[in-house]
Amino acid sequence: MSSTDPGTMCPPSTVPTTVPTAAATARTRRRRSGFAALVLPLAALSLTLSACASGEPAAEPTDQETTVQSATPQPSPSSAPASPTPPPASAPASASASASASAPASNALLTISIKQDAAAEPAQYVLECIDGAPGPATTLPGADAACARLSELGAQFFTARPNKDVICTQQYGGPQTASITGEIDGTSVLAAFALTDGCEISRWNSVRDILGAPGT
Repeated sequence: MSSTDPGTMCPPSTVPTTVPTAAATARTRRRRSGFAALVLPLAALSLTLSACASGEPAAEPTDQETTVQSATPQPSPSSAPASPTPPPASAPASASASASASAPASNALLTISIKQDAAAEPAQYVLECIDGAPGPATTLPGADAACARLSELGAQFFTARPNKDVICTQQYGGPQTASITGEIDGTSVLAAFALTDGCEISRWNSVRDILGAPGT
């Protein structure tokens, strides 16, 4: 048996050595770039969500939002409704009485004749008023009220002539008649009264403090 050279027993090593190609290198770089592009947005989103969860102050309004809010009309203090003005107080009821009391006092000397009907004898009285108060010659009952009413009416009431154009109601107040003659504040007066219609009844009622109520 022949000897063999140990160096010839094993063939030379054939283990392949892998050498990366340019194409493989390019693919690797693209994968890394894509991964980095995906990781960066996800990290930014995570930071944003963390800031909202931690209660950081909200972003300030933009200039456009501020302009819109400023354009909203605000109520003006002057536009508030004015408080209602209280109505003027009515004049006291005593004003008319005061006006009547301020009428000039009359001086008068009158003869008053009252007849209950055409066949009755007239009842005659004297009314004397001195500065609006009954004088010593007065015989008429209720002379205080009569002198006060005389001061309110004045001589013109007894000298006025009836207006023929006035339409009077056709009503009859009774058969009484009366007359007042004499002088009031230097003016001679002569006036007759009856109850034959609405106008005459109204005239009698105007001097009822002197003649008494109709029918009495």
